[in-house]
Amino acid sequence: MRTDPFRTLWAAVGISNLADGVNLAAAPLLAATLTSDPVAIAGLTVAQRLPWLFSLVSGAIVDRADRRTVVRAATGVRAVTLGALAVSVALGFASMPLLYVVFVVLGTCETLFDNASAALVPALVPSDGLEKANGRIQTTFVALNEFAGPPIGGFLLAIALALPFAAGSLGLVASLAVLTLLPRSAPGGEPAERRSLWADIRTGAHWYWRSPVVRSLSFLSGVGNAMTGASYGLLVLVGDQRLNVSPRGYGVMLAVGAIGAVAGGLVADRIARRVPAPVLILVTSVISAGAVAALGLVRSPALAAAALAVDGFVVLVLSVVIVSLRQRLVPSELLGRVNAVYFTVALGGLAVGGLGGGAIARLAGLPAPFFVFAALMLLTTLAVLPAIRSASRGPA
Repeated sequence: MRTDPFRTLWAAVGISNLADGVNLAAAPLLAATLTSDPVAIAGLTVAQRLPWLFSLVSGAIVDRADRRTVVRAATGVRAVTLGALAVSVALGFASMPLLYVVFVVLGTCETLFDNASAALVPALVPSDGLEKANGRIQTTFVALNEFAGPPIGGFLLAIALALPFAAGSLGLVASLAVLTLLPRSAPGGEPAERRSLWADIRTGAHWYWRSPVVRSLSFLSGVGNAMTGASYGLLVLVGDQRLNVSPRGYGVMLAVGAIGAVAGGLVADRIARRVPAPVLILVTSVISAGAVAALGLVRSPALAAAALAVDGFVVLVLSVVIVSLRQRLVPSELLGRVNAVYFTVALGGLAVGGLGGGAIARLAGLPAPFFVFAALMLLTTLAVLPAIRSASRGPA
């Protein structure tokens, strides 16, 4: 029976995201049994994100190799790594240094898997189906990685410390099995002309910089991520100091936001068919900025949850539109490298926002970062809109 290549990739990405969600929740809980140092525990997130600083190398690899091979290899290494961690925990050999090594390996594989799977999508679906395909993938990420995975991880850890990591490893083995169903005829990255890795990276970076549209999209994503890093990083303090919600109520607020994001991902393609991309980017960016500013004003948990749901909805729609536009604009043979530069700029915003938001809150009060970054998002949107509008008139 002939399988749909995109559905195969989508299923594998979904299983992988569920496994990631389980382990991302369980690892800090495991770490808390090994140390009470909050800096050491927070270091796990740093260890996982650290490889993204070197994602330009991953992008060059994605463009040099068959992208199907890259996603399979990254999944296999992650499965073995988590399996080894589960065995170590079961035998009583777990330690913080071991967790750091595991998370660096997982993060490195993530840079390869995420880039290669994103680069495969435009090869597996027609151009007019990109929004629908990307909407499915991003909705799956929110639903499984952020919504379903963490409580499952906590539940399994309560049964046995090694169980969530063993389950995550088995899940990745299942994802790898699904990836083997990708037909050999499915297009992937063609072997690049053999040059130095550095030369390949420079080629991708040069193309990125000479494309005002892609460059503008990355700046917008970076500022949007900075706004997210600042606001969501301080949200727990808003819940405690301004909204007086219990930990359970705070969890409900986050869940409502996640539901909004899932809804946005499900309808993003239908909205994108009716609204031109530049208009949709403008409207969703403005609404997102308004929702974040509202979080700095509201005193009601219900209104805060509503703002989170609105923000989640429009951010998913915006993300689907931006990803699809980038996939159409970037040549297939350069997609891995341009994605890597894009990710470096966009994801760097999270770190900048997290640090900047804390500093602004300390200097000017808790609501200030919400207003500052919302204003920055509005100004950036207006600044890049002319370049983005050019995407509807011709090549980048």
